[in-house]
Amino acid sequence: MKRIYLRFLWLLVCLVLPLQGQAISQSELLDTARFQHIDSTVDSGRGDGKYLDLESIRTIADSNGHRRIEATLYVLMPASNLIQGIQVQYDYQLNQSLRHLINAHEKGLKQGTHVPYISIWRAKDENSGITGMVKATGAFTNDGSVRASLQQANIEAMMLPVALGLEGYTLPNLIYQKAYGLAYDDEP
Repeated sequence: MKRIYLRFLWLLVCLVLPLQGQAISQSELLDTARFQHIDSTVDSGRGDGKYLDLESIRTIADSNGHRRIEATLYVLMPASNLIQGIQVQYDYQLNQSLRHLINAHEKGLKQGTHVPYISIWRAKDENSGITGMVKATGAFTNDGSVRASLQQANIEAMMLPVALGLEGYTLPNLIYQKAYGLAYDDEP
């Protein structure tokens, strides 16, 4: 029992430490050369919001037809004296990009298949082609001191799922564009 407890603690330390080493303050988030503010419908206008750490974006080798990217985001809630750091990983299925679906539809039309164009939207709506995962979290006060983090379920509700047309869809698309230089939905 003691070994299981120690292993659990070790696992917990491995998951939380990556962001604790990168403590961040509210004033640092205003550095536009390193952080990009992500416009959100839930911003109150009092300095809160999501910030993408541009230096943290990193591509990960994956199988053919997939691209995977990791990045760190910071959710600033100054009234609560909280900056929630979140390391996310997104997996992009290239065969579900909008450009790929349009090309496949056009090819079908040339071969005599008469499927309505709305089928492209339905296919994209059923499966956006992007899945996300929260890899690590860390919480800081506005001045950069470490503090207790939000519950994992609350963090995942802020970032996931990635559904077409929702705010959670624009963030992974922005990360993809920063990593590869073009929008995910423009991939052929």
